[in-house]
Amino acid sequence: MKFISKALIIASLPLFSVVSVAEVTQDCILEGTVDKKKAEQMGRDVYVAFHSSQRAESGSKCQLERRNRIQFKEPKNAMIENAPDGAKVKYRYTEHDDQTGEWQLMGISMP
Repeated sequence: MKFISKALIIASLPLFSVVSVAEVTQDCILEGTVDKKKAEQMGRDVYVAFHSSQRAESGSKCQLERRNRIQFKEPKNAMIENAPDGAKVKYRYTEHDDQTGEWQLMGISMP
């Protein structure tokens, strides 16, 4: 019985290591401005012109450069879609080593 328990534990170790491999490569706070005219020109519901980024936490990485563009993929959110032109927004952007990115709206301030 002990042999079977040890075998099951050893067999499951690779599963735990695969889960821990997916790590965060970017963790940033981005600030931007809602641009309704640009959204209309591009045929989108919302367009945000980001103008600053900083680390989300003191030890996190945030190395966003103009040449390495990231795609702003906001989930359907009435708050951002209804934000007026010129509204200031703050997002937390987290990217994993498999290139998947997550956007979290942190706040909107009206103009």
